[in-house]
Amino acid sequence: MKLSRKTLLWITAGLGIALIVYSLIRHFASFSFGEKIEKYIMDGVIFAALALFMYNRKLASDERKAKAAAEEEQRRAEQQIEEPGEDEEDLPHWEHSKTTE
Repeated sequence: MKLSRKTLLWITAGLGIALIVYSLIRHFASFSFGEKIEKYIMDGVIFAALALFMYNRKLASDERKAKAAAEEEQRRAEQQIEEPGEDEEDLPHWEHSKTTE
């Protein structure tokens, strides 16, 4: 299942909100799981957020590459329309084949 960039943003925001809410509850209600378990939970949440950020950057990079490839393909298609093929250079202009526009 491929996650969208917007979904990754929402998950990351949810992790941040969960950390803040837990810290506030721990501070004001004196609620705690224990220092060792708490350390592993906090580290896990932070590493999950970092992994989500890296995956988000990978998706952004892939989107940029796909957009650049599409623009390059469009440019090549426009250039092909403007320039006749090598075998058509000797023909008059009305006999040149037209590519789809």
